[in-house]
Amino acid sequence: MLIAIFWAALFLVVYTYLIYPVLLWLLAAGRKRPEYAPLSEWPGVSLIIAAHNEEGVLRAKLENALAMDYPAERLDIIVVSDASTDDTDRIAAEFAARGVRLHRQEVRGGKTEAQNAGVRLARGQFVAFSDANSMYAPSALKRLLAPFADERIGCVCGELQYANPEDQGAGKGEGLYWRYEQFLKRRESLLSSALGANGAIYALRRELFVELRGDIISDFVAPLHAWRRGFRIAYEPTAVATEYSSGRFGDEFRRRRRIVSRSLYGLWTEAGVLNPFAHFFFAFQMFSHKLLRWLVPVWLLVVLAVNIPLAASEYYSILLALQVAFYGLAALGLLLPERLGRCWLFYVPAYFTATNWGTLLGLLSFLMGRRHRVWQPAR
Repeated sequence: MLIAIFWAALFLVVYTYLIYPVLLWLLAAGRKRPEYAPLSEWPGVSLIIAAHNEEGVLRAKLENALAMDYPAERLDIIVVSDASTDDTDRIAAEFAARGVRLHRQEVRGGKTEAQNAGVRLARGQFVAFSDANSMYAPSALKRLLAPFADERIGCVCGELQYANPEDQGAGKGEGLYWRYEQFLKRRESLLSSALGANGAIYALRRELFVELRGDIISDFVAPLHAWRRGFRIAYEPTAVATEYSSGRFGDEFRRRRRIVSRSLYGLWTEAGVLNPFAHFFFAFQMFSHKLLRWLVPVWLLVVLAVNIPLAASEYYSILLALQVAFYGLAALGLLLPERLGRCWLFYVPAYFTATNWGTLLGLLSFLMGRRHRVWQPAR
């Protein structure tokens, strides 16, 4: 019985990280990413930047947004200050003469409520969402909107890339993780539809936006609403935004805990997307990429716990020793990030362990009914 539990749990981990990507690659083999020609007339778009205490990056963000290759008369930039207590409001107000609009939320309600307020003020036919620390490539907005020439597409997610100028181990792990995620997003978009968006760079048709409660994670659930109304969610890798990685494993752990807790709640409210009889491939992707991924730390704990009584066998003692060695390397990478954490032998286990520990706490937070409405920027 213990042997069956051990191998079943180990299979679920291997399936999630290795078998599912291979299946995805095979199922989408032969499908080519559409090439979208520039639109003859660029539509009006409102770029909404939700900000809480972003004085350190907001000026650079607004200069970046205003310098994009997009007709100025078609671009409506809105900064929604979520009860900021630093110079965020003053910096945004400095750009009023250049067309940037500032809306202040007097009571802090979180990113989702800030975005709700921004869309109410939006003038564009499309709404795009960005974070204050996400810098767009000059062509990013045009690339992001070009797929909307296909009227079947309701949401487009761009590609977030991480810069790691200090060569930190956490940043290396994050970059490796995002390259893996981008592969999945590309193949999922080809097979059926992307499973959501990245809050740093995505856009929606204005009429498809639905106001969400503050405890709902908008960049996951808002695209699902568009999909449930019969529109596709497209992934556009040529629409590029760049962020600096946090550089600390602890920041990634806390971010993962918050995102997973909110995403699980979002999936709970949209559980119909897991119905394989209504939409097989989308449900297959959601189950394999999202739900099973969020359960990986449970399977890892099961593998470790069940392996201990099985270690009387020489074969299983080797497997247990490999697990202990892996987590030992992770511990060294986490405890000594400057000395050891920059070497792949340490930062890969450290990042894997930190993110899965954060995922486990996010899962427990969801099960305990805790909701994360607000965020604290990590810099």
